[in-house]
Amino acid sequence: MAFVFQRLSGLFGSSRKPAASVVIDASSIQAQQPECFPDSTNGIVTWKTLISAPKTATDSLTVGIATCPPRQGHLCPHRHQQAEIYHITSGRGVMEIDGREQDVCAGSVVYIPGNARHGIRNDDPEQELKWLYVFGTDSFEDVKYRF
Repeated sequence: MAFVFQRLSGLFGSSRKPAASVVIDASSIQAQQPECFPDSTNGIVTWKTLISAPKTATDSLTVGIATCPPRQGHLCPHRHQQAEIYHITSGRGVMEIDGREQDVCAGSVVYIPGNARHGIRNDDPEQELKWLYVFGTDSFEDVKYRF
């Protein structure tokens, strides 16, 4: 169950709906169906977007969790206008940013500048690679992937 606490900011002189605090419990995240690319040539990866307007009464940030399965999981190199942050929460893999590769593992944090060409792959034969992603934009719909 998601709990929403309304903020009063933005109520005076603003045409925009005010943002609200949002808490999403673990069971709600677990129950959410993951999304994937309709064409696996863009990657073998799933994601759950957790914080994103208008799905949540939020602004300024979009947050979710992505998962690459063992061995063949990957997100092909791509670009988008928004800067992005990855926080690797489990597993290990190889991050590529603008042609440079770097090993990442649970606990790693990656900053990806806007329009940087980047991708990630899971080379581990047994463990999933999971990361939290954050975009500085109101909605995941604002993010246009260019492969």
